[in-house]
Amino acid sequence: MKLRLLAVASLLLTGACGGTAAEGAAPKAGDTLRLALSRQLTNIHPHKGGSPDSQGAVIGSIYESITRISPDFKVVPGLATSWKAVDDLNWEFTVRTDAKYSDGNPLTADDIVWNFQQLLDPKYAGTSGAPLRKYLKSVEKTGNSTLAFHLSQPTLDLPGRLWSIYVVEPSFAQSHKLDTEALGSGPYKLDSLDLENGATLSLNPSYAGPKPAFAKVKYTVLASEAQRIAALKTGEQDIVLNLAPLSQDQFKDSKTYDTILGVGPQPLVLAINERKKDTPLANAGVRQALNYATDKETIIHGLLKDSVKPLPGQVLYAPFNEPNPALKAYPYDLEKAKSLLAAAGFGAGFTINLDVPAGTYVSAESASQAIAAQWAKAGVTLKITTTPFPAWLQRQYGQDDQAADLVYIMWGSQYPGDTTGNFGPFRSDHIQSHVKAPEFDALGDQALTATNEAQRTAFLERATQNYYDAAHTIFLYPSPFTAEVSKAVTWTPKPNRYLYAQEVGRA
Repeated sequence: MKLRLLAVASLLLTGACGGTAAEGAAPKAGDTLRLALSRQLTNIHPHKGGSPDSQGAVIGSIYESITRISPDFKVVPGLATSWKAVDDLNWEFTVRTDAKYSDGNPLTADDIVWNFQQLLDPKYAGTSGAPLRKYLKSVEKTGNSTLAFHLSQPTLDLPGRLWSIYVVEPSFAQSHKLDTEALGSGPYKLDSLDLENGATLSLNPSYAGPKPAFAKVKYTVLASEAQRIAALKTGEQDIVLNLAPLSQDQFKDSKTYDTILGVGPQPLVLAINERKKDTPLANAGVRQALNYATDKETIIHGLLKDSVKPLPGQVLYAPFNEPNPALKAYPYDLEKAKSLLAAAGFGAGFTINLDVPAGTYVSAESASQAIAAQWAKAGVTLKITTTPFPAWLQRQYGQDDQAADLVYIMWGSQYPGDTTGNFGPFRSDHIQSHVKAPEFDALGDQALTATNEAQRTAFLERATQNYYDAAHTIFLYPSPFTAEVSKAVTWTPKPNRYLYAQEVGRA
């Protein structure tokens, strides 16, 4: 493995890099950095979040956020240079005065305040504001470079929660369509956008930070595994993520690419729709039975090359979080699954559907087929629907009775230690959630508002125990992190899959 990967090897890598010394000239990087995205873009709005292997990478290359998450998963300065807690409900942030938008105008503390005002408005379309409004009351300017954050409840990890709060120029935001147009202070500016196929960027001439290695960037959507493999075989991409581990065997002796196989920080689960009318999934015994009917070890060995381990009966796991030590993975126990189904009145079986996003998650389609075969042994018929990411996502946003029974999904936080953030998508009130988990929600709220780590840990352990007992999800395994990286570039892998152009250099 090259030295550029060793910094995070102990954290995420379970396999070695491919690519041995081979004859021929070493690959060279061209004028344009070529990065592959595995999902279609739904927008590039800086206040609507963004999937890491889709618009999230583009947004994070155009805009600057309040804080950032480094490749080694530390919270580091972004637009904010420093911060401190004044008391449980008040923080002070010092922000930069050198940031400029790509049109040359300065980014000011007033601009940051305006962005937060929008996000804190319940009527605002920016979905990034929803979690903020749970704990943040207001942000005010206290000096040309200082801001006061006023909270409605204690928030121990506030700086980490601001890593994806991007700042857009207010007048531009009010006169342009941010879903498809952009003006930020980040290292790149938007040149062209095709939501279905990708985006092209060029350097922001006014960027105040270090100049990136590449003057131009081309993000290309390769929404299927076949497209990604074809692009690698022809050398058309510099970095490609989200390949099936078995597919990576094709490149183990590549003269062009290094192979990365490791563990990502987000859990993969089958999210359950408990609120659909007359669904058997409203019964906790049925949900427990499906967990016992899932042979995770066989899937991990056969499809994921033993790169991960089953989730330990919760969505927290090492090395990214401190899991509840009292919980273990649901073991594969077909007879217990059948017994629980019979006790719940479903011994004759039933049919439910599973939505899978096409080409989005590593080996998702194959793993779903394997789960369907396993559940068939317990008498449960699983009908799988595979759809492009935008349509798959839109269905989740729908009403309970229109949503799928189950969704193969990767959910959770983007940085280690954000245990309460990991809970967000699993709550009853999340925009994509269809569970009914009031006890878990309440325990999560108590963890969220804890004023010390010991108190927070106690509530987290109660919350994870509750979710395990009620089996509000089908616990699968951590997200595998896979990548093929050109030997012509340098890149410290970010296992949360955010592929920011400015973090790629020339070898």
